[in-house]
Amino acid sequence: MRYLEDFQPGQVFRFRSRPMSAEAIKAFAHEWDPQRLHIDEDYAAGIHGSLIASGFQTIVEVFRPIMIELMVGVANIGGMGLDNLRWLKPIRPDEALDIEITVNAAAPSRSKPDRGVLKYTLIAKNPKGEEVFSTDVLVMMQTRAGGID
Repeated sequence: MRYLEDFQPGQVFRFRSRPMSAEAIKAFAHEWDPQRLHIDEDYAAGIHGSLIASGFQTIVEVFRPIMIELMVGVANIGGMGLDNLRWLKPIRPDEALDIEITVNAAAPSRSKPDRGVLKYTLIAKNPKGEEVFSTDVLVMMQTRAGGID
């Protein structure tokens, strides 16, 4: 189990998302974000050059490897929010994204010694190396003193 003290400013973690097929993009859009640019390939191609994924689907797909590969082994109390969320470029079918987390701070609480806040910046890049998504993440975590295994 990793606790708040196991994270240091400047630490970097890297992940890769699964590519989203055109069919997966459309299926997600039909259920959660039924805009034409996520469902109608001809319409999307006229505006963006191809079908594009919903920003909400992008969030899910970017966070999937982080949750599975990192957060399962972390003494996470709960997410506190996303700041400065940006969808910078469209995500196209069959693009896997390179994801990088950089730890900005791991600050113990002054009033509750069993916990603290992990702050990190998340950046996702497309296969061309272009930044397509970014956000700052805040997570409440247990300290070793408050750890419950």
